[in-house]
Amino acid sequence: MEDSNLYAKTDEEATTDLTTLLVELFNNDASLQKSPLFIVAESYGGKFAVALALSALKAIQHGTLKLTLGGIYSF
Repeated sequence: MEDSNLYAKTDEEATTDLTTLLVELFNNDASLQKSPLFIVAESYGGKFAVALALSALKAIQHGTLKLTLGGIYSF
């Protein structure tokens, strides 16, 4: 049974969830760490892409996320 209380309701909650996903994916796979991450979005996603990139950058600076940001593109 799904618990709707666990859904992300704000951009901040969604970026936290996605940053946690990035940590799990990249920190556990050395081959992924060799390639830069590019975040691509359009329309409102452009605002969200920036929020995600800032969250990821903070995690990288704190040493909790092992990846290189390649860039952010918004259409």
